[in-house]
Amino acid sequence: MKPSVAPPLRLSFAIWGLAACFYLLDFFQRVSPAALALDLSREIATSAVALGSLSSAYFITYAGCQLPGGLLIDRYGSRRVLTGAALLGMVGALVFSQAQTAGSAAAGRLIIGAAGAVAWVGMLKLASHWFSPQRFAGITGLSLAVGGLGGVLSGLPLRLLSDSFGWRAVIVGSALFALALALALYWWLRDEPQQMGFANYAHRAPQSDQPFQRPWRDLGFLCLGQVGVTGSMAAMAWLWSVPYLTSQFQLPAATATVYSSLMIVGFSAGGVFFGQLSDRLQRRKWPMLLGSAGTAIGFGLLATGGFQSSLWLTAMVLWLLSFTAGSMVLSFVFAKDLVHGQGTGAIVALVNLSVMVGSIGLPPMFGAILDHFWAGQMQAGVRLYPAEAYRWAFGFLGGWIGLTLLAQAVVREPRHH
Repeated sequence: MKPSVAPPLRLSFAIWGLAACFYLLDFFQRVSPAALALDLSREIATSAVALGSLSSAYFITYAGCQLPGGLLIDRYGSRRVLTGAALLGMVGALVFSQAQTAGSAAAGRLIIGAAGAVAWVGMLKLASHWFSPQRFAGITGLSLAVGGLGGVLSGLPLRLLSDSFGWRAVIVGSALFALALALALYWWLRDEPQQMGFANYAHRAPQSDQPFQRPWRDLGFLCLGQVGVTGSMAAMAWLWSVPYLTSQFQLPAATATVYSSLMIVGFSAGGVFFGQLSDRLQRRKWPMLLGSAGTAIGFGLLATGGFQSSLWLTAMVLWLLSFTAGSMVLSFVFAKDLVHGQGTGAIVALVNLSVMVGSIGLPPMFGAILDHFWAGQMQAGVRLYPAEAYRWAFGFLGGWIGLTLLAQAVVREPRHH
């Protein structure tokens, strides 16, 4: 006889929280090059393209392992896969911490990316079994906020720890944390509520007055539409924000890192806001379009150069465009609705793969634009780029998001009753 009692909410949050800890660590490792950009530029990556490529190395294996990781989670469950991934992440962090060349540093980042590929997928797979479907968009937004916390920890705290102990020692510390987390995941995580005597939440197909016969057409456009927003965040908040603020406003690296962290806070807050808004409206498309448009407009405003004279106005625009970029979480909920909750791990991985395509390409492209306008100026062994270079790079990001917004607009949404 199958259990009929749903799991207590506190237990559901405890199970989800274990996976969320791994996602926090993954996000910390993902965005750490932003806080360490000056150190990496001085010791390993001497050009903007090299630094952008080092950051993108993570996303190459992260993207490449999305679909295999999603299929593994659907087949073997989150517990086994996340445990193995945490151990792999430990290895990658150790390789990165000992790197002496750009190649060896990239190798470490490639391993870290492969490990992190299953963090988000595994967490949402667990959420789909441990939480009611009516809470799923909100939990997805909260999940993004956990990643944002990891991003904040990889901001000023990482910068201060790096200044005190060296960036290599801090990365070794993250490897030890990964080992402890792997042990916790193995002993305490459970894939299904039935394993603890509770009923699994059934994600029934959403009711629609026009059931889709070919959801893959809409899923394809949905994925295409995700290439711009998160990629722009990877380029700016997770890498170029610190060099931009230090060079254009003469801020100390630690202060610039605080502003970079605020962008990640805005991204996380936007995920929670748009997730809750979507659950309340029972709509995915229009909140997602609103957020994407806001991000494109934000980069467009920066491209005009009209805020260059004011740090506070620039910081405000950076925060607002990060907040609206948080709407990208709805793409995962949207995709699950389109396929009626079937194969959640693989579907979430497919959407996440499209999200990461932009994260792979946009940081080095942003760097290539900066290198094109570089006038040969250096400071403390680091290249200085003129304001014009950043304006062109911002314009490129805004235009790219605008193009991907067109793909989002043609996706048809099931109507919920």
